[in-house]
Amino acid sequence: MTETTVCTLHINIPFDEWVDIFDKDEAPARAEKNIKILYRGVSKDNPHKSIVIAQAEEGVVDKHIQQNFYIFKKNGADMSTAFPSIWLK
Repeated sequence: MTETTVCTLHINIPFDEWVDIFDKDEAPARAEKNIKILYRGVSKDNPHKSIVIAQAEEGVVDKHIQQNFYIFKKNGADMSTAFPSIWLK
């Protein structure tokens, strides 16, 4: 079954820098797991709050986050603020 994960989190670097890392450096690991990014953006009211909407087979995104937690943190994501929610089609 396909899951859509909506995750909000704070970032410790400017959004432009973070999204560049997200789109380039972190993309190969997502591609290996067939994780499709539907949207990523920054809050209009808070330049340090971001949202990512990803889609993959059941459990894949959650496992990917767990496996790459420290990489995401190193790349500017404040993982203590990450709030994922899972949605089904």
